[in-house]
Amino acid sequence: MESRQVPLPEGPVREVRIRFLRTGERSPSAARAHSARTVRQSAHDLARRMLAEFAGASPEEVRFRTLPGGRPEPDAPPAARRFRFSLSHAEGVCLCAVVEGRPVGADVESLRELGPDPMAVASVVCSAREVEVLRETPASDRPMRLLGLWIVKEAVAKALGRGFRLPLDQVEVHRDGSGRPVLRFDPRTGEDAARWRLAFARIGPSHAAAVAVRGSPGERFRFRIEAEPDAPHEEGDRAPHPPRRTSSVRES
Repeated sequence: MESRQVPLPEGPVREVRIRFLRTGERSPSAARAHSARTVRQSAHDLARRMLAEFAGASPEEVRFRTLPGGRPEPDAPPAARRFRFSLSHAEGVCLCAVVEGRPVGADVESLRELGPDPMAVASVVCSAREVEVLRETPASDRPMRLLGLWIVKEAVAKALGRGFRLPLDQVEVHRDGSGRPVLRFDPRTGEDAARWRLAFARIGPSHAAAVAVRGSPGERFRFRIEAEPDAPHEEGDRAPHPPRRTSSVRES
């Protein structure tokens, strides 16, 4: 496994805008009633609004095209094409991350996704070293610790465009002295940890989100995390979007 940190040089800081939206799925029973189509549409509408802000256009002008692997990217207006974005949603929360000109991956999950046996999930997504650390973690803290590992790995896989093709146990997530997540890559991945910047956030009591950006070694990023007002609960409702709340700004 390879892991290293490099000093961050002085220079421009590239902003990564992260926004989450609650869609109304508050429980498993509500999630079943709330159609997958509606949730996906809410996520894509969120991406369209964010890309429109970056491009100086209206949301109606933003159009997408699908890459060979199935990943969407902005196709219109021309000013939007230089931006990359990633979407995720889980049990009532939609997440979108946008950055200019760099691969980005976003993932949000709920503690309920871990099921009754979190360590069974860990055996699939974690390395042997990570499983050992989890076993040493107090049982009350273990689910959220595991969720944090899982979503960072998924965000990295999305940024690489590899999805399920990336063995998640080949990406290790550790904490540095300040508690921030740090990556270690198995040499088989061919990845350099110095190229990656990460953001992690708790969203309410049961959700967590992670964003991973692949840049140049030493490149500086600022992660701006915002909450958008809740989406209307009924399909077809059109509620105005009042000013958003910025929950944190981080530099990496």
